[in-house]
Amino acid sequence: MRPDVSRGLRAGLAVVLLSLLLPLPIRIGDYTFGHFVRPPVDLAVILLGLVLLPRGTRVLHGLLVAGLAVLTLLRLADLGMIMAFQRGFDPILDLHLLASGWELARGSIGALATIAMIGGAILAFLAVFAALYWSTGALPKLDWPGRIACLGLAAAIGLAGRPAVLPSDITGRIANYRETIVDETRFAVALARDDRIAADLSALAGRDVILLFVESYGRSWLDAVEYRATSHARLEAAEARLRQAGFATRSAWLDAPTRGGQSWLSHATFLSGLRIGSQPRYDALMASDRFSLNRLFARAGWRSVAIMPAITRDWPDAAWYGYDAVFARDDLGYRGQPFEWVTMPDQYTLTALDRLARDDGPVMVEAALISSHAPWTPTPDILPWEEIGDGAIFDGTRRSGATPREVWSDPGTIRAAYSRSLDYTLEIVAQWIARFAEDALVIVVGDHQPAPLVAGQEASATVPIHVIARDSGLLDRLHGSWSDGMLPGPDIPVRPMSEMREMIATCFSSAGCAAPE
Repeated sequence: MRPDVSRGLRAGLAVVLLSLLLPLPIRIGDYTFGHFVRPPVDLAVILLGLVLLPRGTRVLHGLLVAGLAVLTLLRLADLGMIMAFQRGFDPILDLHLLASGWELARGSIGALATIAMIGGAILAFLAVFAALYWSTGALPKLDWPGRIACLGLAAAIGLAGRPAVLPSDITGRIANYRETIVDETRFAVALARDDRIAADLSALAGRDVILLFVESYGRSWLDAVEYRATSHARLEAAEARLRQAGFATRSAWLDAPTRGGQSWLSHATFLSGLRIGSQPRYDALMASDRFSLNRLFARAGWRSVAIMPAITRDWPDAAWYGYDAVFARDDLGYRGQPFEWVTMPDQYTLTALDRLARDDGPVMVEAALISSHAPWTPTPDILPWEEIGDGAIFDGTRRSGATPREVWSDPGTIRAAYSRSLDYTLEIVAQWIARFAEDALVIVVGDHQPAPLVAGQEASATVPIHVIARDSGLLDRLHGSWSDGMLPGPDIPVRPMSEMREMIATCFSSAGCAAPE
């Protein structure tokens, strides 16, 4: 092939690759043919620069390709974060999520499949930018007919192309990173303030207090059309069951600090009284002297216990929370089979809570219910409570639903599996409270919304909270807007999850509490 023809083909490939990479969207819905038909003006500028670049000036050429590679990587990270958490990627806050993503993928599809998927993605990325470097390297070497053709294309794009995308992308990222630094500085100031609360919790004297965090239990499950029939029927049935057993219920909405994952940030927000929306904030909190709600209860005479079936390694963070005892996966005595990533079914977790935590005097229990964690399949069977025992009955046969690989092949089956998992958990919670809660105060709260694929791209960060007790007078002490029953009113205000530590500590103390200003 003649050299000028070869360079022309390489130049054509460069134009195609740049036309695809420069306007690369960060939202999956923008990946349409129409989005890429009209290239941005940046392409005209790059073509002019490369065509007019003196031969042999490889440094500028390499910097251009490297810069585009970094921006493309950041955009792909944005795409993944928006799909998972409904927000863009922030390298200052989010690098730790690589490890969490690895653990989730490994637990869902296996280590080998995860390695193959990651390796394939890395090779594909490197191949694209190797091709971009190779193809754009032909532009400075074009003969005059080729250069004139490129200059004409650049002029046409300059006149009819979409507005430039690189300047706003770069300046926007710099502004966001600067704002992150400012926000984290303000948080450090708030964390350093004296936050001691005078809480005797006398209204709860002698009672157990059970705080149940329900995985991925977001407002979308109650509001979205495809979930409403299931969720409303389940919550209405739960309310009837609890009422028959003598329990009263109040429900409301909370604004969670995260979406799609990172449950520990919501736990920390609820229990610290500060919005813990990122891992750096969480790490700073763990190193602080701030009192958790657990410590406030312990100081008032309660035994503080954590039931954490998803904790599979050493957990030094437990020291900040101030638990008297922590029961992680290996401490809960489960002898059954895991449910993919989910280490044990919620029905077993609640029986273990009764057996291990509620044995001596009033106890404040924080427990994580994880059967509604992705991949949301398989769903455990609901068994008679007296048959649960050490969980060996969950031997791999007491379950329903397809494999994660099958479920995750279609968005519709993913959403159906998600809804089934929450339907299971809310039924189990209602059964357990009606049978075993006795005079305890039980707080059931969603930790966060599921990923946008399940919750919807426009879903808020709102989650439900239910406060349940046989003594309805306890519920009357709560301030603000609450709905009677298990269904929060659609129009009641959404309060920050960070308000709950002070609300619980003060409303159930001798002085009572008033709504915050």
